[in-house]
Amino acid sequence: MALFDHKKPDAWSCRPTDKFALQCQPSPQAIKPTLSAAPASAPMHPVIDGTYISEATRQLTLLSEAVGQDEVTRDKLLHALQFSGGEWSQGAIPQELDRSAWVSDVSNDHSPFEYSLALSQQTGACELRFLIEAQPEDKSLAALQESTTRLTDDIAAYYGPTKVSLDRLNLIRDLFLPSDAEGMLALWHSFATSKTLEKWKLYLNPLASGRENAFAVTREALQRLGLGRSWELLETILTGDDFPIYFALGLSPNPEDAEVKVYVAHVGASATQIAHKHVQMDPNASVHAIEQFYSVMAGGSLGPYRGKPGLSCFHFKNADPSRPAARTILYPMDTYAANDAEAQQRIETYMDVIQAPPLYRETYRKAISAVQRRPLEAGRGIHSWVSMKEKRDGKRSNTYYLSAELYGCLVDDGPADGDR
Repeated sequence: MALFDHKKPDAWSCRPTDKFALQCQPSPQAIKPTLSAAPASAPMHPVIDGTYISEATRQLTLLSEAVGQDEVTRDKLLHALQFSGGEWSQGAIPQELDRSAWVSDVSNDHSPFEYSLALSQQTGACELRFLIEAQPEDKSLAALQESTTRLTDDIAAYYGPTKVSLDRLNLIRDLFLPSDAEGMLALWHSFATSKTLEKWKLYLNPLASGRENAFAVTREALQRLGLGRSWELLETILTGDDFPIYFALGLSPNPEDAEVKVYVAHVGASATQIAHKHVQMDPNASVHAIEQFYSVMAGGSLGPYRGKPGLSCFHFKNADPSRPAARTILYPMDTYAANDAEAQQRIETYMDVIQAPPLYRETYRKAISAVQRRPLEAGRGIHSWVSMKEKRDGKRSNTYYLSAELYGCLVDDGPADGDR
C-alpha cells in the first residue's frame, strides 16, 4: 500500500535530501529499542526471469508455506491471485520500470501487487493477504477505472452472491469513480485467507474528485451506507492537516457484518497526537500502547513524522455504527528506517516489548525470508507499512505490509528524519 500521485501538491513524498538520524532527541516517553541479532537470511533470488503472475505465485506460495497454511487454504489464495491477475499478468516483468509512463501505486516500488501478514499478539495466529491492481493496456486513469471495474464484476460473477455482494459498492460507485477522476488510484482488490475466513475487499480513493472534496465524499459515502453516525464520530477527530486517504469496502453479502474502513492521514503529527485521536474515538484506547508502538517502530522517536505521515484506520459496521468495530494505526517503515535489516531489528524489539508468543516471532521471520530476494542490509522497501490493530474486545494484532520488489529496493539519498 503505497501513496498515490506523489507528483501532485496534494500528496506527500519522502524528501530525498532528508537524512535519517537515530541520534535525534526523542521525547522523554520514547522507547529506544535494544537491537537483537537479525535471523539468518534465506537464499537470495535477485534476478526475476518470468511474468508478473509467475513471480507473484512464487512469492505467495513461499509466504503461504512459511506461515503454515494448509493446502486447501493455499489453493484458495493462489486461485484468487491467478483469477485477479487476468491477461496483463501474463506479461514479462521488465528489468527496469519506465517511470516516465503510468505506474501502479499499490506498492512502494510501483509493483502492481503487495503482500501483507497479520499476526495476533495473543496467539501468533496468521492471516495472509494480497493487494492487487488490474493493470490496463492504455496507461491512463480512465482505462484503469475500466480494468479494475471489470475485475470487480468478474469476481462477483465467479464467487457468487453467497460470498460476494456489490450492492453496497453500487450505492457509492459514482463518488469514487467519477468520469473526471484525479490521482493514481481507481480501485484496488484485496483477498485474505486464514483457517477461518475467505474475503474480498475493495480500496477506493476519497481524493478522486480532489483533496478539497475528500471530506464531502467520505461523509456522503458513509451516509449512503447507513453509517452517518460513524461519520459524526470520525469528524470530531479530523483536525489540522488530517484527511481521508483510502476508503475500504468489504464485499461480504451480510450487510450487518460487512466492514467499511476509513484511512486517515495525519500529516506532520506526532505519535501522541495520533494516540489522543484514538482515545476520542474510543475511551478504551491506550495512549501508552499507541505511543509504544510508534516509538519502537520509529527507532525511539515519537515524532512528529514530517516525511510520509502516520495513518489511522477506523473500522465501522452497520451492526453498531456509533463506535468503531476496530481501530488501526500504521507506521511507514519504508520512509524512516535506513534499511530492512534495521526495520527488522525494530520489529524484533517490539516483539520483546509486547511479549509476543514464539509462533508470532517464528512466522514473521519465515515470512521475511520467503519474500526477500536480496540481503536486508542492501536497501529498504521490503517492509512498507507496519500496523497495530485493536478490536473492541481489546485483542491486538500487527500487520506487516511487504513489497514484492519487482523493480528493486528504495535506494535514494536516504529515509526521512522522523522528527524534523
